[in-house]
Amino acid sequence: MNVPKTEHKKTFLKRYNKISELEHALITVRQMNFNRIAISVIGNLGDDNMNASKEPELNENELKLFFRKLLGENTDFDTFYNPELGHLFVAGSLVATFLNPIGKSTIGVLSGGPYGILRGLGVSESEAVVSIKKLGNGTYLFVVRGDQFDIEKLENKLKIDKTN
Repeated sequence: MNVPKTEHKKTFLKRYNKISELEHALITVRQMNFNRIAISVIGNLGDDNMNASKEPELNENELKLFFRKLLGENTDFDTFYNPELGHLFVAGSLVATFLNPIGKSTIGVLSGGPYGILRGLGVSESEAVVSIKKLGNGTYLFVVRGDQFDIEKLENKLKIDKTN
């Protein structure tokens, strides 16, 4: 009997302080032509319209266009308010997860929602805690989920690009 080989899924999480660095990573992913990976970006719209690097932020509509340009015209994008982290946005495959209803709320607006989503994706507890703290301070979270081979290939490519 032939049993189909099960793919081992892996999650890659990288934090970026500058949108220009995030853009470079997104372009790299697009150039690698992965067919079976799910890409998402989580960010903080912030009250003062600045991120951790004091780089001017894009507004909500500009961000939606930015991600659709880089990830494809049909890329999901939404915003919501989280009481612990502020006004957040999510682009890509995790939008539906963040907007999944729990009672009269959605997961993303619950105080532990973003942390729980990262943990549910397989991100370690320590990495999730640090990432959520940095998200609250304006860092962008680049989240990619795919089979282990593709994720390792992406990790290596981004490491090589960083050293150049």
